[in-house]
Amino acid sequence: GAFFLLLLFALDGALVLGAAVIPHQLQKIRDMGRALASGELDTKIDTRRMFQDIRAHAEDLNAIGDGMTRAVEQRLRSERLKTELITNVSHDIKTQLTSIVNYVELLKTQTPLPPAAEEYLAVLDRQAGRLRKLTEDLVEASKASTGNIAVRLEPIVVNEIVHQAVGDYDERL
Repeated sequence: GAFFLLLLFALDGALVLGAAVIPHQLQKIRDMGRALASGELDTKIDTRRMFQDIRAHAEDLNAIGDGMTRAVEQRLRSERLKTELITNVSHDIKTQLTSIVNYVELLKTQTPLPPAAEEYLAVLDRQAGRLRKLTEDLVEASKASTGNIAVRLEPIVVNEIVHQAVGDYDERL
């Protein structure tokens, strides 16, 4: 009888202990889920003293955090490579464009030029200016897409923008 009673107390104690430990372990899993959802990807759960089924869920959450961390790192690496490519290509274009602009300026000093050559020179000058602007816009767009540019919100006058657009496209219109 005493052995049976002692065994019954031990089982009751194990049940009470299990009933106290399981909610604590489940709370750790909920906390981990919230941490992942809020972007804390380096959060980990210590799974050494967890029950087997709960441990499996905790290990899955740890693996999800690791996978998300790898995905974020890969995305950042990709963004860096894209930015470097744009920067390098823009630099190469600017170098060649500077050479073209310098030769256009040299040709402008040559007199007299045939009327057709002056017209061609004006076209070259205009197109080089447009190419320079496009290259600068490409660099600015690259900076903006990576968040490396300061942005300030300011009120605008829509009328001025419309007039500017009409002025920019006046020749084509």
